Amino acid sequence: MTEDRRGAFRKNAFTFGTLLLACGEVGCLVWDATETGAQIEVESDQAVPDRFPIRLAEGADPRPAAVAWRRSRRIGVAFEG
Repeated sequence: MTEDRRGAFRKNAFTFGTLLLACGEVGCLVWDATETGAQIEVESDQAVPDRFPIRLAEGADPRPAAVAWRRSRRIGVAFEG
């Protein structure tokens, strides 16, 4: 069993979010989220910068995010601000 290093309670989200990139909006799957970050999944061919605004659900306000880790198509982000 691996150690959970998160400082905040993780909530399974399994919703569709949106990355707001310079090239336009890109859909993502939000696997789980906390007050401080989220785990998302993008299409394999999608280039994702180190910092970007993300909308965790349709109609939600965008939040500034920074990449904390990358594992293939899954990305861990930390919310900024």
